[in-house]
Amino acid sequence: MPGYAVEGLSVDFGGKPALSGVSFRIEAGELLVVLGGSGAGKTTLLRTLAGLQKPSAGRIFEIGPQGPFDLSEQPPHRRDMAMVFQNFSLYPRMSVRENLAFPLQAKALALPRMEIEARVAQAAAMLGLSDKLERRPGQLSGGELQRVALGRALVRRPKLFLLDEPLASLDAKLRERMILEIRRLQRSLGCAMIYVTHEHSEAMGLADRILALDRGRALQIGPPEEIYRQPAGTRVARMLGRPAINLFSPDEAAALGLPLQGGKRVGIRPESWRISADPAGPATASVVEHLGPHLALVLELQGLILRATAPASLRAKAGDRFRLGIEPGSLLYFDK
Repeated sequence: MPGYAVEGLSVDFGGKPALSGVSFRIEAGELLVVLGGSGAGKTTLLRTLAGLQKPSAGRIFEIGPQGPFDLSEQPPHRRDMAMVFQNFSLYPRMSVRENLAFPLQAKALALPRMEIEARVAQAAAMLGLSDKLERRPGQLSGGELQRVALGRALVRRPKLFLLDEPLASLDAKLRERMILEIRRLQRSLGCAMIYVTHEHSEAMGLADRILALDRGRALQIGPPEEIYRQPAGTRVARMLGRPAINLFSPDEAAALGLPLQGGKRVGIRPESWRISADPAGPATASVVEHLGPHLALVLELQGLILRATAPASLRAKAGDRFRLGIEPGSLLYFDK
């Protein structure tokens, strides 16, 4: 399976940039998660890679044993990529079997019937759909619908999978299960996959590497732990972590007694606070959320709002007072 290189990819819509000079590589067999909020350019990036959107600048290369091959001018059907959309894009009047077979029935492929049936059976078996082949989409659960959508891409046996927020419409429990299934599927196929999401938990759970995208620009790319622990700026820092990171101006940090670094903003992850109950402590809990093995707290200290996490054994409630310390080496510094 090949890898891919994207160089200086830009897309404009009516003079307004949707992508601005985006460059990255994805290796063969890698799962790259593109993380960003609404309007970041995530879907535009996938559509441009697939050939559904023409870029205003930049090149797209497939990197194989014979070296790079320029895909930039190739039509979608010659790029050997398969895209999975958020809304499943299934045909309601067709059975699961017919939906899975549909992408293989194009005249350009000219696949014999037995080959189509074999691919459908293999995809159904991999995705746990073998006993659902005669059902229609209206008879399936949300997770089953998503597996059929994945299967429609899988039967094509593409070199690159492009997944556009495929789990956004599922509930939290089902999303968690589907994340595991997608990861297992990608590993078993050994293919490259680009997965778009705005959910930090999906990014951290799936990615070999994360590409942080904001307002059409690639801000940082790296392994999940690196992006989380060493964000390139405050916009990246805000993308990962729930509760969100605490960010303080130099004056606010000084008021809290935090060490400063050349007038830079100071960031503290919620889990980096050392919290101890103290009736005379300076911090007061305004919100305490119980999250199983740990607590998420919103604290008020010297007129500032702080986000923190603590073990559930702390047994805190709103109105309790606390004393705070900081884990050594946990402070992050950002240029203003």
